[in-house]
This record gives sequence, C-alpha cells and structure tokens, in this order.
Amino acid sequence: MRTSSTDNHPGSFPGTEQAFLLLVGNHPERRRETPSRVVLLEDASFFAISEKGGREVNEDSISARSVGDYLVFGIADGLGGHARGEVASRIAIQELDRIDTAILSSSDPEFLLLQVFAEANLQIVLYNREHGVNSGTTMTACIASRDGRCVIGNLGDSRAYVIGEKTCWHTRDHSYLQQLIDAGELSERAAIRHPQSNIITRALGLERGCVPDISDMNAEGKVLVLTSDGIHDFIEPDRFRELAMTPGNREAALALIDAAIFGGSTDNLSVIVCRM
Repeated sequence: MRTSSTDNHPGSFPGTEQAFLLLVGNHPERRRETPSRVVLLEDASFFAISEKGGREVNEDSISARSVGDYLVFGIADGLGGHARGEVASRIAIQELDRIDTAILSSSDPEFLLLQVFAEANLQIVLYNREHGVNSGTTMTACIASRDGRCVIGNLGDSRAYVIGEKTCWHTRDHSYLQQLIDAGELSERAAIRHPQSNIITRALGLERGCVPDISDMNAEGKVLVLTSDGIHDFIEPDRFRELAMTPGNREAALALIDAAIFGGSTDNLSVIVCRM
C-alpha cells in the first residue's frame, strides 16, 4: 500500500498454459495468525503470488502469462491514502493483459509497454473523474523473450530485479527515499524499513502524460524478480539477492515473502520469480 507525495509529504518458453488459483485461507507452507487471500499464478517458467498480508484489503494486482514466445509480467500496487487503490491497480493490470500473441508478433515490446502505461493512466484518470475519487497505483511490467531480453517499464516503487550470482540490478524507484539516495543523504541499506518508505513521487492516475522509465536488460541465465514494496522494503539487499537465487521459482518467491514478514512487513505482499 502506497502514499503519494501529493498528499502531504515532500521457440516458446517451456511450460504449460497459465494456471490460476484463488485460495481463501493460509498458504499451506506457512503459518499465519489471520487467514489471507492468496492469488497464485504458475507454470513451468515462473511462479507468482500475491496476498494481503497484514492489511484488510489487497490493493496489489498481479499478472504472469506465457504469450507465444514471450512472458508478460506485471505488479501494480494501489496507493494507500487514496480511495480505491485496488481498483486502480486492477485497471493497470487489465491494460497489460490486453497484450496477446498477435500484438506481440507485430510490435516492439518497448512501444507496447509505453502504450500500456499511457492507456492505464488514461483509464484511471477517467475512472477518477467519473467517481469523484483520486485513486492511483504504481506499476512495474516486463515483456521477456526466450533469448533473455527483458524490456521493463516502471512507475512508482514496485520493482523489477535482474539477479545473477554476483550481480543485482533493479529498477529505480520514484519515491522520496530515492531522492534522498540520489542526493547522497541516505544509503540503500538505510532505506530498509524506513518510516517514510511509503511516499512516492510518481504514479498512474494522478497526472496526465505519465511516462514510465524503460529498461532493456539481458537476463539470460539470471533470475528475474518483480516485487511490490511490501517485499523489498523489508529485506536487506544482500539477503534479497541470496533468497532470489534459491533453487526453484516457487521456493524463491515464498522465501522472499517469509523474509519480508520476518523483517516486519504488514503490507500487501506480491512477488513474481522467473529463471531466464
């Protein structure tokens, strides 16, 4: 759950067809004090999970799909402090889900992601206008090809990581803490569990003409991870890389969720793991 700074703060992939399960209750591999709604998306290529964690509502939305010779992933985290963040995140992911095999075969992934973000922003703005609210959301989305090329778009502080044995790259947050890091006033390690980690500076739905950052990465032989802030804001960077390298997509994703909870996260928890 996020707060925006406008409030008051400065061949094809291996695997089968996408599987979808909606479970009510505890995840069988972890004990929880309170039942939690869990969404799982899984095939042989990836594992994705989203659960509400310590919140009453899960304002995160996720998508993980095999689309022809590509994988398409997305995580959107609705803004806390704004009405209907869960609606905004769902609208954003619905726009990403419009990408199909025909579209991918005839369009450049970067152009597609720019279109997705632009249309998602427009639809959330129109929703806000119609309902008299100011919902907004972050989003990180990725189109990955079988040769390891990953085109990533991000707005807000949901992240994509490309992790190797000795390397760990991630998207740059649009947040107050990132501004402090860029100014040399805060280290990335000191930003973990920071009390102002929920303040973001850019999001879908709150302004016209939102353009995401686009990154074109070679992830061949590496691990691609997408997370909402409920995960990465509560795990030390070195520990995050270590857990992401856990053998098995499912095992790595669940290890990251457990580590975030152990680190004090009470936020919604969403993570997608794919070995490229």
